[in-house]
Amino acid sequence: MPRAKRFFTADLHIHSCLSACAELDMTPKRIIRRALAEGLDIIAIADHNSCENLEAALGLARETGISLLPAMEIASAEEVHVLALFDDPQAAFGMQEKVYASLPADLENDPAFWGEQVVVGEDDLVLGFNPRLLAGATGMPLEGLVSAIHDLGGLAIASHVDREAFSVISQLGFIPDGVRFDALEVSRGRVPSCVEASGLPAVRSSDAHRLESVGKQRTRFLLEGASFSEIALALKSEDGRKAVID
Repeated sequence: MPRAKRFFTADLHIHSCLSACAELDMTPKRIIRRALAEGLDIIAIADHNSCENLEAALGLARETGISLLPAMEIASAEEVHVLALFDDPQAAFGMQEKVYASLPADLENDPAFWGEQVVVGEDDLVLGFNPRLLAGATGMPLEGLVSAIHDLGGLAIASHVDREAFSVISQLGFIPDGVRFDALEVSRGRVPSCVEASGLPAVRSSDAHRLESVGKQRTRFLLEGASFSEIALALKSEDGRKAVID
């Protein structure tokens, strides 16, 4: 028997201190604490080209009851940012392997220029620093990247399509017909006409790089439960589920 549906509030695009562009106090512990204070039910910590803070985040989320989806924000060869969401942590780590294999082997992060890429534990203690240039583009063409996400059972959402940099619109000028995005992310304001014309669902997330931004942009999902599978159904508007942005 189907469960009763209700609205769950989600912010599916948050960066931790593993992303060089995020503030150093963006640890999984503080992000989850902030998400709870903002009344969020579902979050995704989506760092650039890596998910090395995922294990700490998942452990902390289990203790609080908030639903945390394994995620990454991956830069295609065309420098299009794509939000990759997964149900299974192992699928996320499998995607990370593909991403690491496609990053330029001769480029390392320069903390003085880009910032530190910090791997932390559940207690906020520093476990290490990722030496790769995670802020750069992978060698994966956009269509192949989206296909790789789908092959691992994930959802591929075009990041911040209304921005002037690192979006599918800014980089390519259009949304390619051959790229099977599951949704398009809008940062703020009204939904652009190109999103409406695409026929794809729109979601809104904070792309938070500092704690005070967490949950400031969000999507309400009408679901039977706070899970990846339910969000996947909502993006297809199946069985009464839906995604709503204000």
